[in-house]
Amino acid sequence: MNLIRTLKYASLIYLLIPSILFLLTWVNLSVGISASILMITYFFWYVKKDIANDIREVSAQYYGWAHIVGILTLAIGVNVLLGIGEFKRQESDFVANNFKYYDLIQHDWPLYYAHYKVHMCYYLGYYLPVAQLAKWFSLESARYFALAWSVLGLFFALLWISTFVKKNGGLLVVLVIIFPNAWIIYALIDLIGWHREVFPHYFILINDFYLVLSKFEDNWAWAPQHTLPAVLGACFILEAFLSKKINRPELLLMLLSTMYWSPLASIGLFPFVLILFLKDFQTLFLQERLPELFGMIGLVTAFLPLMIYFISTEGVNSGNTGFIWQAGSSLWIVYYAIYVLANVGIWYCFIRTEPFDWSPLIYGCMCLIMIFGIYRVGLYNDLNIRGVIPAFTIMSCCISIWIMYYWKKKKWTVYFLAIYILLGGLHSIRNFGLAISPSKPQTTIAKPFINNYTSMLSFQESAYGDSTAIKEYCLKKDGFFDKYLLKK
Repeated sequence: MNLIRTLKYASLIYLLIPSILFLLTWVNLSVGISASILMITYFFWYVKKDIANDIREVSAQYYGWAHIVGILTLAIGVNVLLGIGEFKRQESDFVANNFKYYDLIQHDWPLYYAHYKVHMCYYLGYYLPVAQLAKWFSLESARYFALAWSVLGLFFALLWISTFVKKNGGLLVVLVIIFPNAWIIYALIDLIGWHREVFPHYFILINDFYLVLSKFEDNWAWAPQHTLPAVLGACFILEAFLSKKINRPELLLMLLSTMYWSPLASIGLFPFVLILFLKDFQTLFLQERLPELFGMIGLVTAFLPLMIYFISTEGVNSGNTGFIWQAGSSLWIVYYAIYVLANVGIWYCFIRTEPFDWSPLIYGCMCLIMIFGIYRVGLYNDLNIRGVIPAFTIMSCCISIWIMYYWKKKKWTVYFLAIYILLGGLHSIRNFGLAISPSKPQTTIAKPFINNYTSMLSFQESAYGDSTAIKEYCLKKDGFFDKYLLKK
């Protein structure tokens, strides 16, 4: 089978598995089975329809075992060095992640916290398959399943990214992994001592309003549950742009399948999918396209239990939302300008000088990066930090391709950006290098307990410093999902 077609189908199955698992274990049997059958039927209908279409061919080098094994080895190395599988130190968010795994493995589903008298309501796509496998085998096996699950997703993504250039795909993958955010510029501002309090750890903090654009390594180390669907979704967008073929059934399935992994990733992918959907939109209602339209309506119907589940959360503290100009600083426009110029402006100033097929996609990503920084959602501005991952992934791919494309034309702008990426990427290379040294995770899936915390909710309640913050993880009592859809 064509490599691109294989990657598309494998990625969709990978993204879809958690949603089907949720429907069969958290939703009442009749609704869950019906929705699952609809999803599976849609997938096979899509495959049957898609198999007849022409698809992009790639260089034979990408089929070779050397390339495939090299990408797989890289995927394993990235995951192990960043703590997945518990062989190395993990970022602090894994204290909560390990509690999520433990609670899901040790308790029946739907997960109920007797102490708080609530059911969990959270996007668990990253955790659920691993937890199910560990239920069948053992709690101790969860770390290996977690590693294998993450490696598989990253392998699909990196192998796909490598095919976006005709040759030197391995180089493109490396550039995407080390592609920097604005840390160099922030470090220089910090060095000269201007507004030092605004730039701790290379991000902008306006009182308690965060402006963050994290690079790949940070996103993967802190939140693979958001990064995996975002990067795989970005591959679908890049593929549609490169092949100049819009497959609406495929894009809709991809978008909805990412939702249970990370609604924030889905929000970040939505503008790209919407623009592709609206292109030649009138053709969607042609008589010969009616089966396609009805099929997509059926797919949305199948995902309705998941959508209802997400809006059935008890919600987060309303004080965790607001626009940047409400951050309490008269200099907000200065800080926002620095964020935009450092993360977007430096790329735009140089790539706009050369005509490039990928330019519209790059500029679209730049616009989204600017827009997502304006409104805050969540205590740490999760919408800005996680929702922007698809745009940052697409932009890093496209600009890396731009540099590779124009390298032989000996343009100084290309050399400048190549040096900038290399210098910026040294921060990631350094972090990977430091991770090689022996280290241990703070907690593990088998032993997530820290201090006096006994569950994910008890830990989050303390971590957020506000008991109302855990409502984000709690299912609304006597709501529609609780009454009619929750498996009893």
